[in-house]
Amino acid sequence: MSGINGDKARFNRRRRQKISRRQSTEKMLKALAEKNLVAPAKQTNLKEKVA
Repeated sequence: MSGINGDKARFNRRRRQKISRRQSTEKMLKALAEKNLVAPAKQTNLKEKVA
């Protein structure tokens, strides 16, 4: 079955794994940046540049 047809258990498990992986990677990178005293990259908002 596909996600469209209603096999939510498998597809939601994969989605949660991806989210968890992204969060743990981000947390690790922030910890390394603080440890090495490197400023993390700033997020720029495109709306602020245009206005």
